[in-house]
Amino acid sequence: MRRATRGFSLVELLVVIGIITLLLAILLPVISHVRRTAHATVCLTHLQQLDASYHMYLNANRNHSFPFMEDVTSPAWFELLQPYNGSIKKTLLCPEATEAGNMLGGAFKAWGPWRTYVKGGPDWVTRGVFVGSYGANNWIFEPPANQRAGISQWYAQRMIEMPAPHSDRVPLFGDCIYPWAAPDSTDTAPHSLINPLPYYSGIGPKPPGPGGQMAYYCLDRHFHAVNIAFLDGHAERITLEDLWKLWWNSSFQPTQIVLP
Repeated sequence: MRRATRGFSLVELLVVIGIITLLLAILLPVISHVRRTAHATVCLTHLQQLDASYHMYLNANRNHSFPFMEDVTSPAWFELLQPYNGSIKKTLLCPEATEAGNMLGGAFKAWGPWRTYVKGGPDWVTRGVFVGSYGANNWIFEPPANQRAGISQWYAQRMIEMPAPHSDRVPLFGDCIYPWAAPDSTDTAPHSLINPLPYYSGIGPKPPGPGGQMAYYCLDRHFHAVNIAFLDGHAERITLEDLWKLWWNSSFQPTQIVLP
């Protein structure tokens, strides 16, 4: 007699498919978390490279920090660091934010490409195709010597002078939606940690926005935190609430805030 070959019944097949689906549902978030954790580690490495490049720049310029951008044709901080960092274009990008967008693009968009307007020129011109996910602390920029007497007392009280005290708490660079920003103690929390600057179409009432530029750094890019490189040469993960406890400028007062 011929022995009948027994296969899967429909019920057994559905049970197997259900088990596989359940396992995938459990594993996918874990895989995503591992991937984002690895990206955050690479991000810290990039910021440490920028930090090292900055200190080489300081040594080469007699301990003078980046100069103010007097006009739109002045070199940006990442252009000034290019001689000290051969892979600056790669180093400027956090692996969690590599797609070029703009400051309205949200936490997972990069700014750029970097363009400048040449006076008398036809339009904005791309300059070096710089795209980045990090911003510099605007308070470390120095006014030109011939303008120091003319800067406002408000700015003079906040500017970071080199060498600076509390160097382990002075941010240099960090995850940011713009190439630079100048946070202050009075800055308020953004209304969204994904897209901190609300888009306005011009129709209807303008949506409320954050007060001040801390919102440029206050992004949910690395599990309710961002990576920051400090003046003393180290980089670390900083929770978003703790951004208001760093020494962003010489007059900064630590503040307790509540985030959405």
